Amino acid sequence: MIDVAGTRVRLRSLTLDDVEPLAAAREVDETSFGPRGEEARARLRNQIERSATLEDGEYLDLAVEAEGHLVGDVQARMPPRAWPAGVCEIGILLFEDARGRGYGREAATLFTDYLFREGLERVQASTAAGNIAMRRVLEIVGYGFEGILRSYGPTPEGGREDYAMYAAIREDRPPT
Repeated sequence: MIDVAGTRVRLRSLTLDDVEPLAAAREVDETSFGPRGEEARARLRNQIERSATLEDGEYLDLAVEAEGHLVGDVQARMPPRAWPAGVCEIGILLFEDARGRGYGREAATLFTDYLFREGLERVQASTAAGNIAMRRVLEIVGYGFEGILRSYGPTPEGGREDYAMYAAIREDRPPT
């Protein structure tokens, strides 16, 4: 069981009560690459039943709570054939009514620090080049801009869009 508390945000292991609200949020979030619908629900239930960790499942998903309420989730992906050992990519999904309140910034900080304490050397994140709010969060949290991934992410209309790549390196991070 994972439980990481900050000032206003708490990251915790998912429960079955989280499945429906998180799956519903993924349905309306056009930036999400992950599965939707029943596939998303099945994946979330499977993670909860297995108590998935990065070591055993190559994917870690934690609930984000603010002021005692579920407001989204954070994910870390570490597929062995995608990146070298010690590297993962994170994603953050906040419910629309929770955005703009600083929860994403605190969740990204807590999650990044947690991943470094778990032994990772590099944590990276990418977002649509036009997602100024997320780019600002990553920069405030201490991620460095590394470049533009051209024609990287699929769009809802079936096209492709550029993404901005950011990374935080353990040696650059102040100890927590």
